[in-house]
Amino acid sequence: MFLIRTLFWLTVVIALIPVNEQDVAASAAISPVEAGQAVYAAQAAVSDLGGFCERNPSVCEIGGRIASTMALKAKAGARYVYEYLETETGDGAATGDTLTEADRLPGWRGAADGREA
Repeated sequence: MFLIRTLFWLTVVIALIPVNEQDVAASAAISPVEAGQAVYAAQAAVSDLGGFCERNPSVCEIGGRIASTMALKAKAGARYVYEYLETETGDGAATGDTLTEADRLPGWRGAADGREA
């Protein structure tokens, strides 16, 4: 889990790093990637993933257990959030109107014609 989180945050940080436009243009001039090459690379990656569990069955079993554990944690987290919101905003929640009658009286504003009272 640590590696996945680290990879995620590194990806976010790398995506937010500003890039010089001249460097981008120079990189594109050196090695442009065509759409066909990108599709071929994606298909090769997907087909390799399809055979991964055949080559490493124990890794896939552990991965499945991790995924089910994460699903249980997500359900528990959603339940906690639901229960919290239910207690904070449900029928038993405070109305938010805490002013007394003395609080509602207008404050003293001085004499109407500008004279001291």
